[in-house]
Amino acid sequence: MKRKFWTLQRFGLLPGDLRLRLLDRDAPKVFCVSIPKAGTHLLERAICLHPRLYRKLLPTIGDGNVVRWRSLEAIVTNLHPGQTLVSHLSFRPEFPTALEKHGVRTVFLMRDPRDTVVSQTHFVTRETKHRQHGVFADQASDRDRLMLSIQGDPTRGVLGIAERLDRYAGWLTSGALAVRFEDLVGPGGGGDAATQEAAVRGIYRHLRLPDDPALVRSVCARLFSSDSPTFRKGSIGGWRDSFDPELEKLFEETVQGRLEQYGYGPTGSLRADS
Repeated sequence: MKRKFWTLQRFGLLPGDLRLRLLDRDAPKVFCVSIPKAGTHLLERAICLHPRLYRKLLPTIGDGNVVRWRSLEAIVTNLHPGQTLVSHLSFRPEFPTALEKHGVRTVFLMRDPRDTVVSQTHFVTRETKHRQHGVFADQASDRDRLMLSIQGDPTRGVLGIAERLDRYAGWLTSGALAVRFEDLVGPGGGGDAATQEAAVRGIYRHLRLPDDPALVRSVCARLFSSDSPTFRKGSIGGWRDSFDPELEKLFEETVQGRLEQYGYGPTGSLRADS
């Protein structure tokens, strides 16, 4: 029942939502982007729990399906005030121009890449309909699956974590607001309540919405949730339970300086100067 209610809420289909949508012509248009398994649902909730925002009735836009609508610009051309797009689009130089042209404000969610690797491994192994399920299921052990997620396998269509980070790195300097999963998740996922409130407040300010303290607290109280069908744990630093020293070394050799590029230090802590 809670999941059904959230589905109606996120798409702006609750009673009274339609009237608000028709009258609120000054609400922002929003584009959310993240690497898959970086906590996309968390960012969507932070945005769609705001009473003036709701998700456009479209699936998550990705590199594989964007051509269904011809291009990102074709999609945002028809985006209405208050509507939000959720995406896993890797960066292209023309994207920021198209978004700015149509008055769309962008939020980019990032997560410790080690936790992203673990989340991807569990998700693809569990989801039998995922196009890479067979590749991961064929691995002899969970450790082998983690190695596959780290290194990739071009012959079987699996991108390694370094290439995935490279594909999305352009969003960091695109004018998008970069938000860390670790800041947004709050106490429910091992984070901090004050940091979570600051992250939500920062999102609303970026979208040029009033950051009313009572509203921010209300959103944060409902933010951490398992209502998404893709939810597993949603916690910070879970990679430490899955990585042994050899996997840590393999990861560091594979990603090289990309952790620092995304604002994460080699020990798993956020960089002090970021």
